Amino acid sequence: MTSSVLERPGVDRVLDALSARHRRLILLELEHNHLPRLTEAGYVEWDRETGELSRGQNFEEIAPILTLLEDHADELPSDWP
Repeated sequence: MTSSVLERPGVDRVLDALSARHRRLILLELEHNHLPRLTEAGYVEWDRETGELSRGQNFEEIAPILTLLEDHADELPSDWP
């Protein structure tokens, strides 16, 4: 007897991740808007077919500001984006 696809171990994880509308919309926005822009700027490399994402040739241009923001997040105003 073959098991149902619904009994596979990863199904709950996938459904949980996609259960929030906002997360589903983020994935669509990323794929259609943000990832192409970041790819064009050379900040990421993105393979549309596999969905694989990695740092692009220009990532080092933005790395310092990302680190700065992360390291000082507690110093930013609470209403800062």
